[in-house]
Parts: sequence; structure tokens; C-alpha cells
Amino acid sequence: MKAAVYLGAGEIEIQEIPEPDLGPNDVMVKPKYVGICGSDLSAYEYGMYERGLVMGHEFSGEVVDVGEAVTQWKKGDRVVPNSLTPCKICSFCTDRRYSLCEDMQMVGISMNGGLAELVALPETTLHALPDSVDFQIGALVEPLSIALRGFNMIRFNPGNSVLVLGTGPIGIMSIHLARLMEASVVYASEPLSARRSAAKHAGADAVFDPTDESVALRIENLTQGLGVDSVVECTGEPGPTSEAFQLVKRGGKILVLGISEEPVEVDFMTGVLNELTVQFSYLGYEEFPEAIRLLEEGAINPRQMITSIIPLRRIVEDGFEALAHPESAEVKVLVEI
Repeated sequence: MKAAVYLGAGEIEIQEIPEPDLGPNDVMVKPKYVGICGSDLSAYEYGMYERGLVMGHEFSGEVVDVGEAVTQWKKGDRVVPNSLTPCKICSFCTDRRYSLCEDMQMVGISMNGGLAELVALPETTLHALPDSVDFQIGALVEPLSIALRGFNMIRFNPGNSVLVLGTGPIGIMSIHLARLMEASVVYASEPLSARRSAAKHAGADAVFDPTDESVALRIENLTQGLGVDSVVECTGEPGPTSEAFQLVKRGGKILVLGISEEPVEVDFMTGVLNELTVQFSYLGYEEFPEAIRLLEEGAINPRQMITSIIPLRRIVEDGFEALAHPESAEVKVLVEI
């Protein structure tokens, strides 16, 4: 079968590899659409995954076979996998803090994922995808779960003002959630034109280009010097992450969803004097059913953030290279298997 195999920084090849073995508790899934994630892009640029891995953790698919001990799934079922498979026995898991599991497995990161014609997954990893949610939208469940977990952790309140820094897929999902949770006003900051347009479509009241104007000055003017109630940091860049401390009001909250590859300088004096809350959030896990429900009910419609659908054979040129381009016009690229 064909699969996108990770060979190190800057190296992904479409290879013919053996079909996966089907264990007694496994389900064989034929992926339909797979999203290229920011973590995948970082691995491609810097080298973070193990050589030989089949990538892809944001995907939807159809069950084509089940192991002899599987009772929950059958051929033809529509599914999305949870990106996290926790051990369920470590101290973090028993405390239901699954994203901190000491022995976690991650589809497409530490175990083979969806950028292949077939993938075998533990039956407990899968969630049912309703018939009313098409496979393209199903591939967006995972990024929605990440934003949803973060918003739940900071206990976002109706009437809060929010600023989203970076409007890639997680930032766009954050704008959708802020609107759904009845934010009073939603601002966004993004240097790329296509992503600024996506932010406006998702419901942002105003979108700033940080390369053209001072975000701090704009927020100061818009909030009469108070700052916003919550800043959601989705860039993964040291500069915006550090600046968040100057953008949030006294007693406000900073939610960090972006993963910075470099150290971040933080103004602890402002943090202490203004009694700021800084919440880091990593993976969705228990949030998957809620994310699927929101998409099924149409409470969130992120289709507009899908900017390209490409074949597996073009994953490097039209996927990773396009996303890595400094003037990229892409928001979410889906790979059709």
C-alpha cells in the first residue's frame, strides 16, 4: 500500500509499504481525508518524529475490517481516531489528566497514522462520525478538540472580550468557540492575508496585521487602555507569546495553545502585579465527543478554513512546502487518500 513516510527533517516520501497487521483488538481503517497539522510541519522543518513513521493524526475514515475480539465496530462504520491513546494506569490517567500520560501513544506521531491507504488502530481509539458530518469536516475534529480543551480549562465566560494571536487552524477554531461561548468582542492578529480573511469569516470583529501596525497600541485604543479579558496564543512564536502579557487586562487570562520551539521571555512583574492567569493546554482527549457534537449540530462550521485538498502523491509540494512558504495562502490543507 502507499503511505507518506517520514525520513527526517525535510524528507517525506510516498512509499510502498506492507499493509498493517490486524491484532485481535484492532480496527482496520481506510483513511479518507487527513489534515496536515502545525506539529507535522514543525517535524518536517526541524526533525522531531522517528524515521520511518507514517504521519497523520487529524483524519476521518471508514472501517474495512475488525479484529476477532472487536465488538464495538463493524465494516462500513464512519470513524475519527482520537490522536491520544493513554495508558489508563499511570497516576495522571487515574486522575483523568490523560494529556499528561506517562506512557501515551499518539497516532501519526509515535505510531503509524492516517497518511496511508490503510491504518490499524486500537478499537478504543475510535469515535463514531455521524452520517451528517462529511469526511472532510471529520478531519477537523482533532484541532477543534484542542481549542475546546483550552477554553474549558480557562472557564471562558459569556461577555468576555478575547484576542486570538495567530489564525491558523487552532486560531480559527478558537474564534469559532469564542463566538459560540458568547464573547462580547473577538479580535485577532495574523500576518498572512489568507488567514486574516479566514479569521473574519470565522467571526472576528477586527483582524490586525502585526507586520503593519502595533497590536498593543490597537488593543489599547479599542479597550480604552484596559486590555482584553482573554488572550489566546496560537502562533507558537516567542514574540507574540511574550507580548500577550501586555495585551490582557488586570486579572485577565492567557491561554497558550501554540508550541514555541524557542525560549520565551516573560514579563513576570506584570504577571504578578496584574494577577494574571496563564494556562497552558496541550491535547484534546475527552473533548472529542463534544467536538463531534458541535460539528454535527452545526454550532461550528469550519469548512471555510479548508483551503486546499490535495492527493497523497503531492503531499510535499502542495502540502508541506506550500504551508512552509513565508507568504502561504493556506489555512488547512487536507490530503485525500
